[in-house]
Amino acid sequence: MDPLQGGDPRQVGTYRLLGRLGGGGMGQVFAGRSRGGRLVAVKLVRPELAGDAGFRRRFAQEVAAARRVGGFYTAQVVDADPGADPPWLVTAYVPGPSLQQAVHEHGPLPAAALGVLGAGLAEGLDAIHGAGLVHRDLKPGNIILAADGPRVIDFGIARAMDAAHTSTAVLGTPGFMSPEQARGQQVGPASDVFALGSVLTFAATGNGPFGMGSVEAVVYRVVHAEPELTGVPSHIAAVVIACLAKDPGQRPSLREILDRLAVPHAGGGPWLPPAVTTMVSTYERTTRPPGWHPSRRAFVVGGLSTAAVASIPVVALLNSPPAGAGKPRASATSLPAVLLEGDGEMRSVTFSPDSGLLAGVGDDGRTRLWKVASRTPAGTFTHKVVNPWSKPLSAVTSFNPEFRSARSTAFSPDGARLAVGNGDGTISLWDVATGDVTTLPYLDPVEWDGALSAVAINPVNGTLASTYDAPAVRLWDLAARSSIATLTTGDGYWAAALAFNPSGDVLATASGNDIPGNKSTDGRLQLWDASSRTNIATLAHTNSNVNSLAFSPDGKTLANLCNDGTITLWDVAARTRTATLSGAGSGVTCIAFGKGGVLAGGFNDGTITLWDVAARKSIASLSTGTRINCVAVSPDGTTVAAGGKRLTVWTMK
Repeated sequence: MDPLQGGDPRQVGTYRLLGRLGGGGMGQVFAGRSRGGRLVAVKLVRPELAGDAGFRRRFAQEVAAARRVGGFYTAQVVDADPGADPPWLVTAYVPGPSLQQAVHEHGPLPAAALGVLGAGLAEGLDAIHGAGLVHRDLKPGNIILAADGPRVIDFGIARAMDAAHTSTAVLGTPGFMSPEQARGQQVGPASDVFALGSVLTFAATGNGPFGMGSVEAVVYRVVHAEPELTGVPSHIAAVVIACLAKDPGQRPSLREILDRLAVPHAGGGPWLPPAVTTMVSTYERTTRPPGWHPSRRAFVVGGLSTAAVASIPVVALLNSPPAGAGKPRASATSLPAVLLEGDGEMRSVTFSPDSGLLAGVGDDGRTRLWKVASRTPAGTFTHKVVNPWSKPLSAVTSFNPEFRSARSTAFSPDGARLAVGNGDGTISLWDVATGDVTTLPYLDPVEWDGALSAVAINPVNGTLASTYDAPAVRLWDLAARSSIATLTTGDGYWAAALAFNPSGDVLATASGNDIPGNKSTDGRLQLWDASSRTNIATLAHTNSNVNSLAFSPDGKTLANLCNDGTITLWDVAARTRTATLSGAGSGVTCIAFGKGGVLAGGFNDGTITLWDVAARKSIASLSTGTRINCVAVSPDGTTVAAGGKRLTVWTMK
């Protein structure tokens, strides 16, 4: 859970807000407390949806129906105000991880748990259908695993969002939608039964029954191909096969499914495996103290989905199979190395100019290299912390744990050297061939509790740019190992992110931080002439943090990620904003451009969306299951990498 930001409300209706839980397709999700002390999940509708009369009308209808949903296996809607500005709704808070989180972190569920899961979901869907609703987006991220059984969340919302999109868009998650939903046809309860079969396959194997890859490829297999059920236990497989019938009329009813599965767990011990039971216990402990306050943990909200990509329309082309249909266009692989130790996370990933090497740095202060083709380690080093302060190192790191970390990294144009921005304010230069490491000096400390935010290297002349906890950017001559200039971003505007354009003549910088009370406009997005080192323009006042800037391969477009999750695209020559790819509260954490103008965005919920910037549309969705801090696309466009608790790569075919 993240603290409330400067522009966030402190109260919605009678509910006091405690912190941010994430962003979903409909809006921003908050943790709140009722006047009687109960924890709840509060969702505020996005402004662009709130201004749509059709959405408001459908939202009011769906909320009224959702409030009639009862049963043991749903996270119930307890309050709502469709007429408010913006509209909001409140659901019961269910302490527990999502099915997606549990499987990605601890693997598939055992056979006994699958029966409990399937029966609980069937009973929950039956209650939803009994209220006249169809879920439309049943998926692992919309299922919470609680101590006493699963809960179905986010029911009745997808249909409300239909009013805000064109009829050619199909809202849902490709790997878990039914054939009729993928075709854009009318859907009914049988569509949720198909999704139930897909969810059970994921729970049993860790994969959906129709694989991974581009939206078009997955949707084609949903409509035309047989499911892949290898690894699904036999007593579950029979139910799954029936649920996944292409013809809705051939699928079993939910009552039939309940008759064929074991009854839900009735109390005689945990129904989940030990590792997942521990996850549930952690969530429960967090909700017990009466004086509970937000922590830095990212919680899944009962009753509301935090999956950001659910808001992106999926346009299905079904008349003919796409190129490579039947095979995933992207395959995910966790790199075979000890990536991070303890509770650390990866903070930056980057590819070498020839796409042959992948570098990653993180909270443990280590820099690691992998060979992309073989997915094997190619080297590692750990930065020795430099402490220029009179305070003991233990005092510095206890106040600021990032002091020991490595925060960002960039390759030289020839790929021979790797620059690493460290949390202690120094820069490490690693000779990739020899393994020798040089540390550039700590210059002009401003505040001892700060951390270096970013490094970037000019792709033409090799000049290094770095931020160092000050309203300025330092420029370095790597050959001489000396500082050559300082660019001042403005008093109070702490430089946080930077990027050179492909031709090396423009440097973009963004300033901002997470200081409580700062607004999304507390910062500057600026352009600099890399030769004269003079300011060209201030494009906007926007609070932007690390991983927030990226130039397109042709240098014509600059993408900026503001700290509220808004991605804006800029025409560099015209100095004008051309598009917005995501709204405030969307959950985007990082961005990176790739070959052909493809923009990758990492999300809080562990997903990655790839956008075709020219067409202004999403073209693929990937998933890791845990929060993504950094993302990179190889220069040759064949590989996508994302870092968080783990480092995952996808080969794009």
